[in-house]
Amino acid sequence: MNKIKMPKIIICLILFLVTNALRAQSIEVSASVDKNPVMVDESFILSVVANGEVDRNAFDSSFLMKDFVVGRTSVSSQTKMINFDTTRTTTWSTVLIPKKKGRFTIPVFNIAGSKTKPIEVLVIPVSANAGAQGRDLFITTSVDVDQVYLQQQIRYTVKLHLGKDLQRGSLSSPTLENADIRQIGKDKEYNEVVDGRRYRIIERSFAIIAQQSGSYTIEGPLFEGEVIDNTRQSFGFFNRSKAVNRVGPSQNITVLPIPSNYDQHWLPSDFVQLDDEWQGNTNDFVAGEPITRTITLTAIGVVEEQLPTISSVYPDSVKTYPDQAETTTVERDNSLIAQRKESIAIIPSQAGELVIPEVRIPWFNTITGKTEYAVLAEKKLQILPATTQPTTTIPINPSVQSTAVDQPLQPSPANLEVQNNNMPQYWMWLSVGLFLLWIITLVMWWRQVWLLKSATQQSNQSVVRNTQSEQLLWKNLEKALNKNAAADTQKSLALWLGNYINDKNVSLEHSLKVIDDAMLSKAVNTLLAARFSKNQSEWQSKELQQILRKMRKKGSIKKQTQQNLSPLYPAT
Repeated sequence: MNKIKMPKIIICLILFLVTNALRAQSIEVSASVDKNPVMVDESFILSVVANGEVDRNAFDSSFLMKDFVVGRTSVSSQTKMINFDTTRTTTWSTVLIPKKKGRFTIPVFNIAGSKTKPIEVLVIPVSANAGAQGRDLFITTSVDVDQVYLQQQIRYTVKLHLGKDLQRGSLSSPTLENADIRQIGKDKEYNEVVDGRRYRIIERSFAIIAQQSGSYTIEGPLFEGEVIDNTRQSFGFFNRSKAVNRVGPSQNITVLPIPSNYDQHWLPSDFVQLDDEWQGNTNDFVAGEPITRTITLTAIGVVEEQLPTISSVYPDSVKTYPDQAETTTVERDNSLIAQRKESIAIIPSQAGELVIPEVRIPWFNTITGKTEYAVLAEKKLQILPATTQPTTTIPINPSVQSTAVDQPLQPSPANLEVQNNNMPQYWMWLSVGLFLLWIITLVMWWRQVWLLKSATQQSNQSVVRNTQSEQLLWKNLEKALNKNAAADTQKSLALWLGNYINDKNVSLEHSLKVIDDAMLSKAVNTLLAARFSKNQSEWQSKELQQILRKMRKKGSIKKQTQQNLSPLYPAT
């Protein structure tokens, strides 16, 4: 029985293999281009045609990206039936733009076992074309500087020259690895004569901030659109259009590293300035009353993430209550302008002269190549004594003055009535109001202390046995930070910091003591205060996220740093 089945199985396998081979041989594949040679910024279409049953996803153009800018690929299928003989044709059309001049070979494509023939394409520069001066559309690019320092702004300008009416189109952004690229300002539109021909020019500017030093190439932007083709016959009210694709020329730049002798916060800029504003009249400051000071740091050619915190120092005779900093980046005159505002409430405790020390922010001048300082000069304020309740004198009765000295003066009921009438009534109401305000302040202070204690207890009780990897802990923390979720951030932060100090099963408070970073502790205190206040939605995670990213980049603390620390949970 088994001997009879085996030959049948072998025959079926042979028939299957022969059928597939005949099917592969029946598929014919060819490749062609619509123009050759082409100019260096001109697009052409590569068409690959397959006759037979093939998968629509069988064409892969990714390996062409080495020598060409690869645009969109369109797929079309066509089926014909003649005398019960069915044929199917699949065509892939891909837009290609050469990156540089020279001779390039479009390699062989393997579609369902059938291969195309290689195609050699000649790419010539624009000047080598006899009709280059009469081009209908082309792109030019330029940079204001080709050598910059790390994180210094590069002003990149793109000009789209249109010799025909544009029906539709889109212009992409330039590309540069490890860089922050954003458009600045609005598009400018004007007319200009180039090589004897009038063009409509659309100009667009970009700010490029490189995040890594070295030599790089800024790849030009890609334009895809349609222009009205007057060479073709139009019917009725409809104009014929022609698809066009152009790519801007690339620009080579050199990004210099931070100078080795620079040990301050890195802030490369053309101009940095510090300003401050004082609320109210600076000549009427009174002891015990709050003074609001707002310090503004302004820098040109940077974004808000590059600005440092403003370190201001105050004497021990005042109490300070800083507010959350406000940062923003605006565009003006084709440049980025970043600002950071920090407001702080100052309450002097005693009268006299109050000396506010100067504030210094270091920055690197990209024009002179030297370190400079933005300075707020030292300020001297005169603090007036606190306002006290004036004493009221009691009028003396002339008849009493004639009394003997050894007889004590006894105020009569008439004198007491005159004394009470002479006391202003508003002092009584003012005293009552101040007493009520004191009671309210006391209640609010007690409530704030209670909330902070609850937050500390909750952070201490949130210690769990953590067995997750650092990557998963950081992913959960980043997700909470991106959502500005205070509660989830506090929970994930405690787990990640425990992993950071190589002691996973500790509280958030213990991790902060081990790390001993003032900026981190300040950011966490802001988080806790926002978490347990009424305005929970106002907390922003940007400052804390920047601090944590810098910590993670440096790596975790080694276990040797914890040998002198007492364990949080001593063994019993």
